[in-house]
Amino acid sequence: MDIKEIIESEFGLTVRNITVLGQGLDSTAYLINNEYIFKQSKHDGARDNLKKEIQVLNYIKGKVTLQIPDIEYYSEKYSVCGYKDIKGDNLTPDIYKNMSDDEKDKLAQDIALFLREMHSVPLPDIDGLECNVTEDYKSDRDALREMIYDKIPDSSKEYLNNLYKKILDDERISHYVKALCHNDLSCKHMIIQNNNVVGIIDFGDSAVTDRDKDFVYLLENSIQEIGREFGSKVLEYYDHPNKDTAILKADLNDEYYPVEQVLGGQAMGLDDMYNKGLNKIINSGLLE
Repeated sequence: MDIKEIIESEFGLTVRNITVLGQGLDSTAYLINNEYIFKQSKHDGARDNLKKEIQVLNYIKGKVTLQIPDIEYYSEKYSVCGYKDIKGDNLTPDIYKNMSDDEKDKLAQDIALFLREMHSVPLPDIDGLECNVTEDYKSDRDALREMIYDKIPDSSKEYLNNLYKKILDDERISHYVKALCHNDLSCKHMIIQNNNVVGIIDFGDSAVTDRDKDFVYLLENSIQEIGREFGSKVLEYYDHPNKDTAILKADLNDEYYPVEQVLGGQAMGLDDMYNKGLNKIINSGLLE
């Protein structure tokens, strides 16, 4: 069945109009009747993530100040959920650039408050939600050795071996404060009205993990994000006890991205993503 048939048959909601809002690797999002957002998973892994996302959203409901998706509809059979649209615009670098200094400062304060609220809730008992940072890195390393070591020059193997040694030998990475994290807090997941943040969306990557995972995109300098200056303000208002460590992890996240491209591209059969990551790893090895 298509999404219209699913919504009408499963939830009894008459669909008058549908707009495709976006498609990611895991799901497609639709605006229904200019009122509801419906998400449908694309593969088995995404189905599991959607179940966890709904449990997380239900768990933190009433525990955070900003609006979050309030799930009204869910079909496990079709891996579809629906909630009232949080009205506003997704934050972009252009919107941020046109804010006043006071508005930028208020945004940093509000995001810091959201993160303090998220990170202070008792850890939920949700199956499959906890991610052990060190074990995840080891698992990635072992998968890479099986997947690409016969395709890359020795210099690239040495680059990867040194990267994992740097990661796994650093206690700042292996010893961390565990918290419930959004785990994908990029600017596009912040909903803005009149230059004020009113909501946070897309909790599909939520995890119990290193709380610093929630700062990596806020500290990222790229055309997609709003920059390290903003992330540093958030760290200040959050009253982070070790800002340098959070920044180190953000830098590591940038360096590690090609590995994620290779592993993600292989897992989802996306050759372009895989090859981009592989070429970056090879080039990094040649520059060593």
